[in-house]
Order: sequence, then C-alpha cells, then structure tokens
Amino acid sequence: MDISTDVIQNIENDEFYGQFLTHNSKAILSQSLAFTEQLRKLGEGIEILNRELQVQVLENHDDLLRQASHATKLENVLSTMNNHIQNLFANAERLRTQITVPYEQLETQTKVLGRLHRASHILRQVSRVQQLSKRLSNTNDPIQKASLLQELEQLAADPELEDIDAITTELRNVRIQQQKVVKLATGSLNQGIVNENAIQTSTALQIFINLGLIKATIDNFMVQNVAECREILKAALETGGSTAVGKPKGTSSRMQLSTSQGFKTRIWTELEKSFSEDIYKICKQMQFLQKTLNEIHTENIDKHLAKQFWSKLGKAIQEEIKQSSAAVVQTLEQDYPKLLKNYYEMMKKLNYDQFKFDRSVVKKLENSYLSSSLNKILGPVQSMFDNENNVPGHEEIDALIRVITSELSMALVEEHLSEEVAKNVGKCIKTFAVNTERHIGVGSEAAQVIGGAPNAVQQKNIQYANALFYLQTQMHRMLTNMKESLTQSGVRTITETVQQLNDLTALIIQPLIESINEVAETIIVTIHLEPDWAKLNASINKNLSSSPYMKELAQFISRVYNTYLSGFHNKEVLTNKCNAIALRCIELLVRHSSILRPISQGGRQRLQSDYQHLEDALKVICPHLAALGRPYRQLKSMASLIAQTPEEIVAGQASGSSVPHSTILLMLFSFAGQDLASPHQNTGWSLPKLSAWLDEHPSESDRLDLVAGALQKYESLIALTNSTSYDPVYPIMSRFLEGTIKESVQ
Repeated sequence: MDISTDVIQNIENDEFYGQFLTHNSKAILSQSLAFTEQLRKLGEGIEILNRELQVQVLENHDDLLRQASHATKLENVLSTMNNHIQNLFANAERLRTQITVPYEQLETQTKVLGRLHRASHILRQVSRVQQLSKRLSNTNDPIQKASLLQELEQLAADPELEDIDAITTELRNVRIQQQKVVKLATGSLNQGIVNENAIQTSTALQIFINLGLIKATIDNFMVQNVAECREILKAALETGGSTAVGKPKGTSSRMQLSTSQGFKTRIWTELEKSFSEDIYKICKQMQFLQKTLNEIHTENIDKHLAKQFWSKLGKAIQEEIKQSSAAVVQTLEQDYPKLLKNYYEMMKKLNYDQFKFDRSVVKKLENSYLSSSLNKILGPVQSMFDNENNVPGHEEIDALIRVITSELSMALVEEHLSEEVAKNVGKCIKTFAVNTERHIGVGSEAAQVIGGAPNAVQQKNIQYANALFYLQTQMHRMLTNMKESLTQSGVRTITETVQQLNDLTALIIQPLIESINEVAETIIVTIHLEPDWAKLNASINKNLSSSPYMKELAQFISRVYNTYLSGFHNKEVLTNKCNAIALRCIELLVRHSSILRPISQGGRQRLQSDYQHLEDALKVICPHLAALGRPYRQLKSMASLIAQTPEEIVAGQASGSSVPHSTILLMLFSFAGQDLASPHQNTGWSLPKLSAWLDEHPSESDRLDLVAGALQKYESLIALTNSTSYDPVYPIMSRFLEGTIKESVQ
C-alpha cells in the first residue's frame, strides 16, 4: 500500500503527468518539453501504471476470483428472471384476449339496444303527439286545450323529432291552435279585469298557467299599464303647452305660462281627472289582478305584482314631471299641495296594502314648495324690520297671521306636509324674535327706574314686547281655530316656538326688575339708619304706622309698577317678574330685620307693623301673594315671631318651619348684650357685604357655620375674661344651634 501511495503521489506531483489528471480531456501539453521527450515521459508513465496494476492483481488475487464467482451467479439469476417475465407476458396476452372479445361483443349489443331504445322513444313520442293532437282537435275546453298545448310544446322541444315529417306537420297545426288559445285567453283576461269578473279572469289566468306563459303574461300586462299611465300623465302635463307658441318676442316662456291662470286651470283639471279617473282605473285593475292571482294558489306566481306596478308608476310620475316644461314644473311647485292631494287621495281611495305612499316620488317638488312657502312666510317678517325705528304694528302682524294661516290650510292635505309647514312657521316666529332682540334697547337707559317717566329706549322696548305678545296672542287664536285640522305634532311645534316669545319678553323686562330690586335693597338697608328702634315703647295699639323706610319702599313699588311695568301687556310674564320683586323684598326685609339691633319691644311692634305694610305694598304688583307659597308663609311667620321672647321664638320652631333656623339664630342676637356680637360684627363686615355673602351662600349649613363662629368667639371672650356668667340668651341660642345641627345630621 505504501508503494502504491508513492506512485500516485509521484504522478500527481509531476508537472507533466498532472495535466492528464484534470477534468479537461484536451489538456494542453507542456511547452517546456520536446515532443519526443513528452512521448518518452508518456511511455514511462504507462509502464509505471502497468507495473502497478500487476502488483495490485497479485496482491488482491483471491478477492478478484471471489468477485468473478459472484458475477456468474448473478448472470444465472438474471436468466431465470427473464424466463419468468416471458411467461408473465404470455399469460397477460391470453387474459387480454379473454376480456376483449366479450367486451367487444357487449359493446356491439349495447349499441344495438341504444338504437332500439331511441327508436322506441321516437315511436312513443310520435304516438303521444298524434294522440294529443287528436284530443286537441276534439276538445273545446280552453283550459284543457292549454294543458294539451303545454304538453305538446314540451314534446316539440325533443330534438329527436325534428326531422320527422309527420310530426312537423302536427306541430305546425299545434302552434296555430296555441296562437288561437293565447289570443282567446288574452282577450278574456283583459275583459275580465276591466269588468272585475273574478271567474273570467281566473279562467284566463289558468289557461296561461297551463300554457306556461303566466309570468310573461302578467309582466307584459304590468308593463302595458305603466306605459298607459305614463302616456296619461304626459298628455295631462303637456296640456296648454301650445300657449307658449307665438308668445311675444323677448318675453320669458316661464313667466308667461306661470302667470296664465287659464294654463294653470287646464293643468290641474287634467291632472285631477288623470289621478281620480284614468290612473285610478288602471291601479284598480292591477289591484284586482293581484287579488285574483292570490286566490289561485299556484306556485311561481309573484305575490307582489301590484307593489312592483306601484313602484314603477311612482318612477314614471317622477320622470314625466322631470321631462315637463319649466312652466309646468313651476306650476307643480307652486301648487304642490294640489298634486299631493290628488296622488294621496287616489292612494286612500284604492285602500290597498301594496299601494303605499312613496314620498320619494314627490320629494323634489315638496322641497321646492317648502322652500317657497318659507320665503313667503318670512317675507312679511323681513319687511316689518326693514326700518330700524319701526316697531311691528297690529296690521302688519295680522297680515303675517293671514299668510301663515293660508300656508297651514293649504298643507292640510297630508300630515307630513302639514308638519313641515308647521316647522316653517316655527322658523318664522324665531326670525321675528331674533329681529326683535336685535332692535331692543339695552344698557343703563333701558334699566333706569329713577326718572318720572319711561325714556325713549324703554318706551320702544315696551312696544317691542307688546308686539311679541300680540303675535303670541294671534298665533294662539289661530291654533285654537285650526286645532281640529292640524296634527298634534304640528300644533306642538308651533306652540313650543310661540312659548319661547315669553323668554324674550322676560329678557326685555329683566333689566327693569334688576334695577327695582337694587333700589328696593337700598331702601330696606336704611332700616339700620333709623335711630328710634331702641327708644320706642311698647304700645297696646296694634294699628301702628309704618316706618319711614317702609313708606318709601311702598311708594317706590307703586310708582315703578305704574310707570315702568304696567305698560307691558303680557301679564303672564309680568306676573312672574313681579313675583320675583316680591320674593326679593320679602327676603331682604326678613334678612335685615333679623340682624337689626339694638331694638326695644316697641321697636319690635313697629317691625311687626312694617311686615303688614310690606304685604299691603306688594299686593299692588302681586295681588295673590299667598300663591308664592313658602316665602309668603315666612313673611307671615316673621311678623308673628319678631315681637315674641327668645323662649317663645325657640319653642315655636319645628322641623320644616317656613323660617330657616339660621334666620332665627340671627334674630336672637338682637336680644343679647354688646358682648355677644352678631356674626358680621365679629368678622368686621359691613351690612352690604353681609347681605352679599348671604346671597352667595344660600345653603343653611354655611349660614349655621357663620352663627356658630360668632358663638364660639363669645365663648372664647368669656373664658379670656374669667367671667362666670353668660348672656341670658346665649344658652338658649347654644341649645337651639346644637339641636339644629343634630337634626340636619339625621
């Protein structure tokens, strides 16, 4: 092995021999050696390889012999397998022969049988055609004829019978018979539908069912009826179109036709006739046909034929209107309710569940009409406010009401249209309100209540408020008259909008109310400036005169009402605003009388009289004070409590009293000495600041905390001075405050 390895390495390492070891069989010979030298080298190399092969044969002799023996055995096995394969081929050939011959015989017999079957089928079909043809000739019943014709038609569709002369002749006669039956059934169907003869119509339909032509027949009938309706509409809409011919040169056809009353009359006469008679009659026929079809109870018949017709009719109406002249379209837009009435009443007259109102058919016309109607309603409103200094008068508002009434009346033909026009009326009222608000005066001139008479701005505001009220009154009167005819939704829409006019009136009055309340508070605060509260002696006379501040307040209330408020005609809004004044006056008197100190028993009797005088003064602006509820009860309760002792005041307080417990506690401070200071005195607040704080803190808990702070400061003062005695009213106040807090926690 080592010698063999050396030989291989020598050959591989030799530059000349290495060229023959590459994959390229046409390697280029060495250019460094002569040709003879190269032949010698090749001869030596071959010699070396021969010697090496001899060595290898000698060394592996036994292995070579063993391999030769195995090759002989392999040749024997292959020879045996070849014999077996030849036998297999021979057996397969015999088997193929055994299968092929019977198959070919079976195939031949099958073809013969198929031809016999075809011939038998043709003979049967021919026989059947002849039988049916004979029966067809012998029967007069159209329904039975239709059944026979249908079967014959099916037989005629067999391609096997195409080239048979006898059958061709028979089928030609059959088709002639079929045409006669179809013609007879078509005439019978049309006559039956026109006369609404259910038996005749059902018989004709049954013929078409038996013929297999029912779907095509009813579809064709529907198409013809839609086309007829289209022609009727086209003729009605083209009425008067000839009037456009020969018009004066330069004039607008639209303007000329739209202003011609005769043209409009002809259009609406023809349309009314079309919907009430011609189209109605066709729809009635479709309705009758659908009901008759439903009674036949046959499959593959459309149960919604009438619905499809109604939909196609709607599209035809849309298309014909769209294709009409501008003058016709303008007429339809202007008098849209008439068209809607004709269409809607025809539908109601038909009274059929498959004929439902389709708004999309007239939606475009409806939108145009509503837009025009809105402009017509808004026109008078805009003209009222063209002049900045002009306030709408009764005549102008009455003219607006007449326009609104007219538009609402025209829209009564259908609920939806009525509701939409009602919305337009609501927009009109809002526009009136917006224009009014834009013109009303604001600022100090509109709010002053000191002068002897209303200024020009206030007078103008009163006129605008009264114009709003007059419009509101007239609208309510109109709604009352039309209540039975308008829809509830429409009435509600208009009523809600009209009611909003109260808000604008209240907005006009509000600056006056705020000024009145400010002046009233300024007058009531002067209660603390009167020096006699602690000097007055108790009196047995209950009819005491009022205090100076109360006299001034009563005069002021009477004057401002008669001067600035009585001119407003809207008493509902005015009453609400006067109630607000009354509530504020009661609140201020209760507040300032409860913190008034020092005060004698005679002073308390004077305050009790002031409460009665305030009630009398407020009746000028609020005749029904009792309707105020709790504030009025508080006024009456304070008039009673103000003259009682602390023990009586506390004993009379129960849960849910009309007088708040914080007010009771503030009032009890007036029975105490100077050491038990009132809450505002402890905090260093002025009376206006205390009043403002109470307005900002209506919560009872906040006010009780203010009182508790004053009592705690008093306790600290007693502890600081090492005093052993408290003010007599302090224990009463402390116990009442503690009970009040416990009650609020529960």
